[in-house]
Parts: sequence; structure tokens; C-alpha cells
Amino acid sequence: MSLDKKDFALIGALQQNAHRRLEDLAKLVHLAPSSVHDRLLRLEREGIIRQWTIKTDAQALGLGVLALVGIRATRPCAELIEALRAIPAIEECHSVAGELSMMLKVRVANTGALLELSDKLRAIPGVEQTETTIVLKTQIDRPIAVSGAVA
Repeated sequence: MSLDKKDFALIGALQQNAHRRLEDLAKLVHLAPSSVHDRLLRLEREGIIRQWTIKTDAQALGLGVLALVGIRATRPCAELIEALRAIPAIEECHSVAGELSMMLKVRVANTGALLELSDKLRAIPGVEQTETTIVLKTQIDRPIAVSGAVA
């Protein structure tokens, strides 16, 4: 699928505020609201827009600890995925190259909950070792950078 400058502008605008009205988006890209609607449906259909969601304040929801957990495994990542998917505290799971097999982004209420999570991870057959780093402060948290360049 080829994207044009108007597609990139729509994606960028929605990343900043997905609550914008079609009319406001239409003014931004100089199209009719119905054309913007059609473009957004196409972007969804083609998998460019994968999900409409909101950003929440983890602290306000009682999830005060963000950590990155590296996993060393003796089994292929594909064999661990279902067990990991069943753990709600895992926000992201990445297969990685190097000494670690996977890297997890997790969010829990406190360090006690993080210890419980670590124990749960190590109990998964094939997980040999975990290595946890607690995030003290997130310095940059932004959406995927979209350029206005036409591919």
C-alpha cells in the first residue's frame, strides 16, 4: 500500500490526539470529511492503523512500578508465548538477539508484585533465568515517528 502526504498527516494528527473530529481532520488535510473517513477505513483495513486506544496514567491506576525483564530460555520463544500472554502485567514481549531470548516490558503495583511476577516467570518451563531492571523515570515516550515523505 502506498501512503501519500495526506495519509501521513492524518496518522500524525491522530497519534497526537485520536479524539479529533472528522471535520477537524478534514480541514487539516484539505479533504471532505467523507474522504477522511474513507482513508481512515482504508488505513485500518490495510493494517496501518492497528488499534484505536487511549493512553492512561499507570500511577493513577495503581501500577507504580515499570520494569524491563530479560529472559534467558532453553526453549524457543514460540513455545513460551502462550504462558507469557496469560500474564496481564506484561505490556510488551519482544524476541531479541544476543544472550537474552526475550525482553518484556511489565507494569505492576509495587516491588512485592514485581518479585511475585519474577517467580511466576521463572516457573514457566523453559525459562532459565530472568534479569530485571526497574525504570526510575521515563524520559521519552512518544508515538511512532511518521514522516511526511511519500514512500
